[in-house]
Amino acid sequence: MSDRRTLAVDSTPLAGLDRLSQHLRFLGERQGVLAGNLANIDTPGFRARDVDFSERFDRLVDGTGTHEQMSFETETVTRDDEAPDADGNTVSLEAQIAHMDENTLQFRSLAELLSRRIGLLRYAANDGRG
Repeated sequence: MSDRRTLAVDSTPLAGLDRLSQHLRFLGERQGVLAGNLANIDTPGFRARDVDFSERFDRLVDGTGTHEQMSFETETVTRDDEAPDADGNTVSLEAQIAHMDENTLQFRSLAELLSRRIGLLRYAANDGRG
């Protein structure tokens, strides 16, 4: 399953918020896939899955000049944590917990960064009056 989102890149004070929100959306999607792996840890033949995330800048040239846009793409892929056990299942409890911990740490860090960015914009909008 693949999902592609595109947004324009500009230099406004709000420009980074879209990018941060896309990363948070990706991390939420990944957490769901990892939770699904744990739910299927005893399912015969189940193969561990993960979500790949990529972003890239594209330069577009049209009649009004050159524009930049950023593309975000997520894709759910099969990723074996270990060799299949006797029933063909490739989910490793330890690996899945490590992936979830990493994902949670990234999510919390980005959520804090987004919160601080919004707080800074709110402060500026109120002319520095709290």
